[in-house]
Amino acid sequence: MKKESGDKSIQSTARRKILKGALWGSFAIASGVSLWQLSLTESVEVVEADQYPYRFLTLDERLLLWAIIPAYLYPALDKDDEASRFLVLRNIDGAISGLPQSTQDELRQLFSLLSFQLSKALVAGIWTRWNQADIDSLQSFLSSWRESYVALLRVGYLGLHQIIVGSFYGEPISWQNIGYPGPPQMNLPESFYEDL
Repeated sequence: MKKESGDKSIQSTARRKILKGALWGSFAIASGVSLWQLSLTESVEVVEADQYPYRFLTLDERLLLWAIIPAYLYPALDKDDEASRFLVLRNIDGAISGLPQSTQDELRQLFSLLSFQLSKALVAGIWTRWNQADIDSLQSFLSSWRESYVALLRVGYLGLHQIIVGSFYGEPISWQNIGYPGPPQMNLPESFYEDL
């Protein structure tokens, strides 16, 4: 009889320990999620505040591009130059919107691959969130794709490169960075150039 009551006491204590452990574990997970969400808030708020009516890019895709645009354009674009980053984002959105559907689908797949945490870590080597990665990590990821033996990664690099660099250097405000005086002026009326 004494042995049975002792066994019940041990089981009761074990149950309490398990319940306490589960409670503390749940609390730790909930706290971790809350801290993670707080760490993302600043970038999300900046990108969400843009009132531009994007036609192609989703919020996740804009957050991804927001992080890697300075890595592609460094040192021509300062990471703190939000106005230029938004201009590049809007140009990218406009450029993709004018592409054939098949190309849009391929870009959507690329963005999805880079937006999903596990696949991003495996193919890009970025284990943090995009907004938490430093410029060196981002440039290392881009360099590894550019020089990869895997043709698909090189194509992904080139696609991102063309659309980001083209969207930046297509703007007159960026021409001074490369010493480009602008297109040659011919003896045509000023309205001709305005229409371009």
